[in-house]
Amino acid sequence: MHALKAALDRLGHAVGRLEHAAANREIRFSRREHELSEALTQARAETARANENADAVSKRLETAIGRLEAVLET
Repeated sequence: MHALKAALDRLGHAVGRLEHAAANREIRFSRREHELSEALTQARAETARANENADAVSKRLETAIGRLEAVLET
């Protein structure tokens, strides 16, 4: 009987360690998911700013090209 109780105690401790490890893993996963979500949001914002800058540069180039063409035509 003593061996059975000792085995059950060891099993209980092992289950406790597994539960603790699973909880820690869930916490780490949740943190990492949050970090990745923030990084994605930031990357999307940077992409939007880059696209806006590219559009502005494109418009300025079109204006400059138009002026050059006008000067060349005269």
